[in-house]
Amino acid sequence: MALLRRIHQIIGGRGLFLFGFVLFCGLFEYGRVMNLRPLPMHLWRQTDCLSLTTNYYNGRATFFSPEIHAQIADKGASGSSAGEFPVLYWAMGQVWKITGPSEFAYRLFGLLLHFLASYSLFLTLRRLLKSDFWSIGLTLLLFTSPVLVYYGISFLTDVPAFDLALIGWYFFVRHAQEGRRRYWMMAMACFALATLLKVTAGMSLVAIIGLYALYALKPSLFGDLRRVFPLSPVFGWSVISMALASIIAWYVHAEGYNELHNGRYTFNSLWPIWEMTNEEIDRAVIFAREVLVFQVFDTSVWLMITGAITLLMVHWRRVPAPLLLLNGMLVIGLVVYTVLWFHAVDGHDYYFVNPMIALLVPMVTGLWWLRNERADLFGASWVRWVFLFLLGYNAAYASNNLVMRSNPNSYLNRSDLLPTYHCAEPVYWNSLAYSTQSDLHDITPYLRSLGISVEDKVVSLDDPTINASLYFMDQRGFTQYGYAMDDPETMERCIALGAKYMVFVNEHWLDVPHMQPYLKYPLGQHRAARIYDLRNMDRRTETEVLFSQADGRTIPFDHRSSGTTCAEENSWCFDSNEYPLEINNIPLGDPAALHCEVIVRGVILWEEGYIGGSHLVMSENDAGGQINYLPRHLSKGAFEIIYAIPSRTDAIENKLFFWNKEGVPFRLDRFEIEVRRYFPGS
Repeated sequence: MALLRRIHQIIGGRGLFLFGFVLFCGLFEYGRVMNLRPLPMHLWRQTDCLSLTTNYYNGRATFFSPEIHAQIADKGASGSSAGEFPVLYWAMGQVWKITGPSEFAYRLFGLLLHFLASYSLFLTLRRLLKSDFWSIGLTLLLFTSPVLVYYGISFLTDVPAFDLALIGWYFFVRHAQEGRRRYWMMAMACFALATLLKVTAGMSLVAIIGLYALYALKPSLFGDLRRVFPLSPVFGWSVISMALASIIAWYVHAEGYNELHNGRYTFNSLWPIWEMTNEEIDRAVIFAREVLVFQVFDTSVWLMITGAITLLMVHWRRVPAPLLLLNGMLVIGLVVYTVLWFHAVDGHDYYFVNPMIALLVPMVTGLWWLRNERADLFGASWVRWVFLFLLGYNAAYASNNLVMRSNPNSYLNRSDLLPTYHCAEPVYWNSLAYSTQSDLHDITPYLRSLGISVEDKVVSLDDPTINASLYFMDQRGFTQYGYAMDDPETMERCIALGAKYMVFVNEHWLDVPHMQPYLKYPLGQHRAARIYDLRNMDRRTETEVLFSQADGRTIPFDHRSSGTTCAEENSWCFDSNEYPLEINNIPLGDPAALHCEVIVRGVILWEEGYIGGSHLVMSENDAGGQINYLPRHLSKGAFEIIYAIPSRTDAIENKLFFWNKEGVPFRLDRFEIEVRRYFPGS
């Protein structure tokens, strides 16, 4: 504790707070996480936000007319859809016009806003508690909430709304202590903007309006706290009225906009418990008990909150009535909110970011009471050491939680983690994965190389979300949201609405009977993502056999081989070389072709039995490096592998090679390379 006091003397309370905040950012590995693509936990909602931002960036949307990539509005003709007030998406769209589309910039903005809000909370507590230790400590403890750590650098508006509410409380306390009108106006503006960003952030504003109404009816109840509110009720209520009017104006506009276009990416209504089945309620209760509560805070903090509420209840006669009412309204509001949005309890942890104000206020009030009534405990060294241990543990807990949340492509064993998690968490976070989305993260340049423009609409067969795959591709189009891809009529409907291309990752679509007419013209493949041309246009094909092992001649292109002629006629035997055969610059042909396919056939026999892990790979490189890499798994026996390759006018080098990862000798028979070119016209 003496060392902490010495550091405090040197750098002061503000410096110590800054040091602690930066230290926590380092513990949470923000430098790594902020450079990741949107993570799987609520990828759906994250990409909705990014889709709105993209459309402000590229000019498709105007401020009051938001657009998303998914064509769910105007009977499938547009993406016109509104939800929360879009100032964050619009502002980031303008930033992107300077930086280019940058998820890092978006995350950085969220982090800076959360720092400003945390600093405002520190200053608020400093005014109330007169203690840098508790002001810094409680602010940093709030920063260990896993939902704040994760969504604070995410793309949703929940944490920015919560941050604005915290800034609003700072101005509210300043007005209460100094009585200046500008602080009242700034407080109400922050609360209004917070509610516009997320309606659940309105809990603070509702509580203050309730207290103000009570003050108007019975001012004597407030005693020395009368200065909390403006001396002029006309001024005070006028500012509140303007705040409420701005909130109502946007949500009325959003509702009218959605009614006009008949497309909603979100809803601004209740999700109550009485509309749920018994099974849904049971599932929500289990999730809340095993996962959700621990995403808000660890058990240790819940015990601290419970202790603070118990303290206030036991000593209620020695707590000012307005403070009791404020705490009571917020806690009751939290309970009512949970009932009214009980659907969100199952899996929607971000819905419980803004209700956290009902947990923070009792902790602050409890410390305020201790300072005034039990100064010996408030300043006791042993209490502060216990709190520092609590703070350190929760920092480790939050860091561990973010590690689990931010590793979607690898299974984390419990031995890989700090022992600060709760039982169900590793299983739950391991169950989340990108699924089909990871193969689309960097697909956009490849789509442009195929001649697919940003204005072309696509059908994304695999995607159950509204915008995820479409955002990653930066294409308008259609997903499973609102479009039943298992229905044979859906594809024709999408084509009639302007879909020109089809994209999917899951190979099961290749065997679906009603999809066969749409699989005629493959354009290319990016990792496991296949792209098909849906345009109704005549095509003619030209097929050319470039090489056949049966002819008994050598490969006519630049190549390198470690194979030798086997005893069997026209068979090649290869040793354990990892790259036994490489063929360079296969002549794909005419740039007038729409696209082409390279078909590779053969029979492969493994001398020691097949143990897996071998591939036949087609790659392409331009002057800047690799632009395409298409590995195909090899098993045993006969194979036929088709690579869909776009026609290109740039200087491109290609390579076809065997990747014998396990180093097992093999024999290759009936090896053939054929190219099929597709041209416009009959």
